[in-house]
Amino acid sequence: MIIRQAKRSDIENIASVQVSSWNTTYRGLLPDEIIDARTVESRIENMTTHWKGFEGDLVSRIVLVAENDTKEIVGFAAGGDIFHSGYSYDSEGYAFYVLEEYQQQGIGTLLIDELVTFLVSMNFKSMIIWVLEENPACEFYAKLGGIEKERKIDKYGEKEFLLIGYVWEDVRKLKKTLQKI
Repeated sequence: MIIRQAKRSDIENIASVQVSSWNTTYRGLLPDEIIDARTVESRIENMTTHWKGFEGDLVSRIVLVAENDTKEIVGFAAGGDIFHSGYSYDSEGYAFYVLEEYQQQGIGTLLIDELVTFLVSMNFKSMIIWVLEENPACEFYAKLGGIEKERKIDKYGEKEFLLIGYVWEDVRKLKKTLQKI
């Protein structure tokens, strides 16, 4: 498995991973119409317009991809400077997705490890990751030492959902935890 910084030419494959992951992770947790509205095309448009952190972008954000042996993108992570204002943390993990058939193989750990390496190199001190309360990934973040410290309500369509903010006050400690795995 190779973890590398994403290129803009990877956007279609990243969008495909995100849409597939939403279908397998959030179906039954979010209304079907919300999941069905999240198409590869809509994600490509969003990523092309709004995302930063691809190879060559000179920003304090990064997008990483996980490639299997045949160079297929099977997961991605995005993070960097704090995106949601009003919190005392200086960095945020924006997105972590691994295709269902590649989960439980250490790919998420590799992605978060590479993200934390980037955050440390940019002198970030703390990090928050927002996760839908019912998302099975909550266990993963807790296992890595994330503290369930924040909560907020997010709206998808007309329905409100609880998001949990997993916090690492010191990303250097998270890096040490990841090195032991």
